[in-house]
Amino acid sequence: MSDIHTYLNILMDSLDNKKELLKKIYEVTKEQAAYVNEETFELDKFSSYMDEKQAHIDAIELIDSGFQSTFDRIAEELEHHAEPYKNTIILLKEKITAVSDIGINIQVLEEKNKAKIEEHFSRKKKRIKSFKKSKATASNYYKNMNNTFKEQSFFLDQKK
Repeated sequence: MSDIHTYLNILMDSLDNKKELLKKIYEVTKEQAAYVNEETFELDKFSSYMDEKQAHIDAIELIDSGFQSTFDRIAEELEHHAEPYKNTIILLKEKITAVSDIGINIQVLEEKNKAKIEEHFSRKKKRIKSFKKSKATASNYYKNMNNTFKEQSFFLDQKK
C-alpha cells in the first residue's frame, strides 16, 4: 500500500515537472510571437526559438514515458481499490487538467504564430516574384534594344 503512495507521489512530481516545462515552452512561444510581429525577420533567430522549444519537448517526452510506465504499474490496484487514494487521485486529475490547459494555450499561440509566419513568407514570395518579373522585363528591354539595330540594315550612299 505504501508503494502505491510512492508511485502516486512520483506521478504528482512528474506532472509538476511537466507543467513547469510547458510554462517554459509557453514563454518561448510568446517571445517567438513577439519576434514574428517584428518587421525584421531572421531565420536563424527564429530557429533558435524552435531549438529551445524542442529541448523542452524532448524533456516532456521523457516525463510522459516515465509517467505512463509508473501509472501502468499501479493502474490495476487503483481500479480495484481506489477509495484509499481518492484525495490523491483528485489532485492528480486537477494537475492533469492544469497541464492540459497550458497545452491548449500553447496550441492557440502556435496557430497564431503559424499564420503570421505564413503571411510573412507570402509577402517575401511576392517581393521575390516582383523582383524576378522586373528583372526579366529589364533584361528583355535591353535585349530588344540591342537587337533593334542589328536587324536593321544600313546602306551607305556610295555616290559622290
